[in-house]
Amino acid sequence: MNVNVDIAEVSSVVDVGLLSPQLNYYVLKEQWWDWGGGDIFNQDGKAVGKMHRRVISMRALTEVSEINGSQVFTINKKLISMRPSYMIKDAGGHLLGRTNRKILTLFRPKLWLEDNEGRKLLEAKGNFMGKSFDVKDMDGELKAKIGKSDFFKDLVLAGLFDFSDTYAIKVLDPNYDKRLLLGFVIAIDNSVHDK
Repeated sequence: MNVNVDIAEVSSVVDVGLLSPQLNYYVLKEQWWDWGGGDIFNQDGKAVGKMHRRVISMRALTEVSEINGSQVFTINKKLISMRPSYMIKDAGGHLLGRTNRKILTLFRPKLWLEDNEGRKLLEAKGNFMGKSFDVKDMDGELKAKIGKSDFFKDLVLAGLFDFSDTYAIKVLDPNYDKRLLLGFVIAIDNSVHDK
């Protein structure tokens, strides 16, 4: 995995919520055939959240919740769009952000997150084949690093044995809205790796 994390700098976290300012590292682990559901872990390997993908949903609706089941946000695909686009909404259904992917980026994917007015908030630039991403704001300040920890499985027999994806995200700005950062990771998975 390409996310450089110094284990000595990561403090142990006990019983905090998914969006706690104390959390600066997450692992998103899908289950069952890249379906989009699974668990979210902290740096100690303790589950702090869940991803639940609706089985019958043309919009690929994924609900993200605390470990106790209370919904934090949702992310779903925009049905009519020239490029992969996903909407991140809070638990009340209000739009937090919309992701888009640059169309002509096959080997170095580039995505961005914009607010409901269409202003860009974040940009994610991937390295070769999207193994890792740097997430920066529009001032060029690095907000997070994302790494796909099971990238090798994608390369073996064109991903034939890749039944689930695992991502690590290191949050570098603890004050940034973690719903947007986590939603951005799910959008990257859906639009880059789960085609």
